[in-house]
Amino acid sequence: MMKSKGRPAKLALMVMACTATNAVAANVDRSGQPQGGGQVRAAPALQRGSHAALKRSFSEEDLRVSFKNRIEVKFREGSGVRARGGELAMEAGKAVGPSSLAEVDRVRATLRSVRRSVAMKMHPFTEDAAEQLKARGERGSGELLPDPNLWFYVYLDAGSDREVLDVVNALNALDVVEVAYPSPLPVPSADLDRASAEAFQAYWSEHARMDLPSLERVRAWERGEGAQALVAEAQPTPKAEAAPAAPGGANMLTVSYVAEQDYGEAAPIGIDTDWLRTQYWNAYGNNWGYTDAEYSWNYTHQDLTQLAGAVLVNGQPHASAAVLGNRNHGTAVIGVLSSNANAFGTTGLVHGASVRLSTEWPSTGYDRASAIYSAANQFWAGAVILLEMQAYSSIDCNGDGVVNTGDLVPSEYVPAIRDAIKVATGNGRIVVEAAGNGNCSLDTAGFAGYFSATDATKDSGAIIVGAGEKLTRNKASFSTYGTRVDTHAEGDWQIVTTGYGNKYNAEGENLFYTGGFSGTSGASPIVTSAAVALSGVMYLRHGSYYAPKELRDVLRRDGTAQAAGGKIGPRPDLRKQISHMQNRYTNMHSTDFDGDGRSDYAVWRPSTGMWNIVFSATHLTQSIQWGQQGDVPVPADVTGDARAELIVWRPSTGTWHVRKWDGTTQSTQWGTLGDIPVPMDFTGDKKAEFVVYRPTYVGGTAEGQWIIRYANGTSTVINWGAISDVPIARDFDGDGYEDVSVYRPSTGQWIIRFFNGTSAIHALGAWGEVPVPYKFANQWNLGMWRPNDGTFTTKNIHVGGTGSTVYGIPGDVPRFGDTNGDGTDEYIVWRPSSGYWYNAQFGALQWGLPGDIALSR
Repeated sequence: MMKSKGRPAKLALMVMACTATNAVAANVDRSGQPQGGGQVRAAPALQRGSHAALKRSFSEEDLRVSFKNRIEVKFREGSGVRARGGELAMEAGKAVGPSSLAEVDRVRATLRSVRRSVAMKMHPFTEDAAEQLKARGERGSGELLPDPNLWFYVYLDAGSDREVLDVVNALNALDVVEVAYPSPLPVPSADLDRASAEAFQAYWSEHARMDLPSLERVRAWERGEGAQALVAEAQPTPKAEAAPAAPGGANMLTVSYVAEQDYGEAAPIGIDTDWLRTQYWNAYGNNWGYTDAEYSWNYTHQDLTQLAGAVLVNGQPHASAAVLGNRNHGTAVIGVLSSNANAFGTTGLVHGASVRLSTEWPSTGYDRASAIYSAANQFWAGAVILLEMQAYSSIDCNGDGVVNTGDLVPSEYVPAIRDAIKVATGNGRIVVEAAGNGNCSLDTAGFAGYFSATDATKDSGAIIVGAGEKLTRNKASFSTYGTRVDTHAEGDWQIVTTGYGNKYNAEGENLFYTGGFSGTSGASPIVTSAAVALSGVMYLRHGSYYAPKELRDVLRRDGTAQAAGGKIGPRPDLRKQISHMQNRYTNMHSTDFDGDGRSDYAVWRPSTGMWNIVFSATHLTQSIQWGQQGDVPVPADVTGDARAELIVWRPSTGTWHVRKWDGTTQSTQWGTLGDIPVPMDFTGDKKAEFVVYRPTYVGGTAEGQWIIRYANGTSTVINWGAISDVPIARDFDGDGYEDVSVYRPSTGQWIIRFFNGTSAIHALGAWGEVPVPYKFANQWNLGMWRPNDGTFTTKNIHVGGTGSTVYGIPGDVPRFGDTNGDGTDEYIVWRPSSGYWYNAQFGALQWGLPGDIALSR
């Protein structure tokens, strides 16, 4: 233990006005609300990215990897353009701004230069449903989203390729057109060997024209027939674990390949799914879901019974899409994630998750955009979408001196795909996207910043995944890379999973296994499993979900560092990354470590068990080792000396380990794996009791149990709350006894049981927000923080009044704390990427490292 006097060099305290990224914006009277400080700023104006800068003149060379008779067109936002009976029209009631019928007439005149044209919207919903999807995404994300109703496929019956190009170039000359370009051809799956990929490309170069849709099909598509109805805003319903399904039919295979699935083992080789399961019983993806979007799958594989039933969401794969190579690819992807937990074959990393499949090549014709929109309509906010796709680049991005079909990049290189992804992430879906197998640099000047990692208008919100070598973590030779590539997993021909049959094939395709799956295709499902596992744990422990950019920030920041090669980001390490969930929901009784009535700044470092404290009044620092990786820090005053002791709760044993300020220690077993530690003063003696909150089933009913251990060794159980509620222990009525309280994400309710047995319910919050109670004038009140945009919303339950303040950015950790001891909390966020604390009243303080858990109260 060492306490330093003065201010060490590593501690930089900077009192400064808040910058734009940390801006405070109040929209109501702030009396009765937490303290801000410095300059009050307005929230930044929302911006919507435009594709107008991509307009250019297309030549016959551009048709080399494009359909020769289908183009993709995005009209200017607010233009009101719609398709009616296969023709473009303008609905005046949908137009915003200077749009006019004359502009649409110029578009129609351009299309009349060919023999015939047919226009169809890209998405599968009704126009009203697409408007709902856009509006819902904008409400949830706080971002302006592109209008899916303004994206169209236009099929052309032209006399020559030159006529098609003349139409594209003429459309791009019109102001009402945001961008137009030839529709890209299908791209080979990202793990195909060179010969297979070349054969795939050769086929499409010979079949680069599509049949014009019939009027009957056009009208059915406009009516939204065949698409699932738009799902209501929903959250998962927790349920008890079911036994694994038995394989369909008899098989002779008795060998298990689980030991060879080393991508789930400890870092640095694997992502440490195995460890996560020992700490959180639901780390198999229980009660969560993902959708895989690609060509096709084998639904009857005996180790993939998750694929039985109604799992297709964008129609049946086209016969040409369902060939063996594509089936093998989809089967291998799903095997990494969802193969059964049984005695043979492989076991999926998140085999407890529900699965949906969205083909990019349905029987109605090749349509990637529809596959993504359909996937965005599945499950609920926080569910995961895996895009097993890549795209052809129109520039030489791998430095081989030529532009060819080997220049492969993320699918969002295609503007229509990027906008579909934006709608999906805007609706809270976590999108995992393969970077592509082109060895391309996304930072190449020719992309003109299209893959910028800092320009918000270029950001799709997706998690882009590169491929690395299993043992070295070097960039795999084929993997596309760049600053926009967020994370990686192994992809160098060593992934053991279902499909292909080069490891086992004696009983036919339904028991095919491979030991050589690869590519960014192989890396992406491994990263998807991390997203699903973290999300499943988050939901069943805290009733919440990760916002897409929030989880992306976790994967970018924490993990096993990449080694050599162009940037592909760190490899997931769930042992490190689960600390973000603990950061979100630390159940601290106090962080006043010196007893002066002020909240101190502190971080706990899981990798070393080190507590690093900055005392608020003096700025002196202290570092003490207590605890180990996997513990949960829960500082609390258990001695009554007004100083919070250093306490960790160990999930694996259910033991509370206490280090007191006189140097003595105490260990008490209280709780079990799956509990949530919530120290609280339930007796009014200023000493915290050991309490765990246990989501459980009592008589078949999902309930939350508060299991309280008193200092004399006696105990009591209070049933209060439900599975997926967030436990919160604060003295909301000021009687000296902390109240058992829960926040219910499904309804946005705070449900408080006071010590005297009475109760109260307050409404504040929405699905996905983080509850952060705050103190004003020494009275506890309600607060929420929205991870998507850094908005605090507060409600004073004593004097009345609500407030809304923008403070922080996605990826931050919300905190309140009274660092000056005046009885009223300040707005505080901790930024894990830099280790900076931002206090709205007192400025910024650098204290901590990425991967730490921020403690403040």
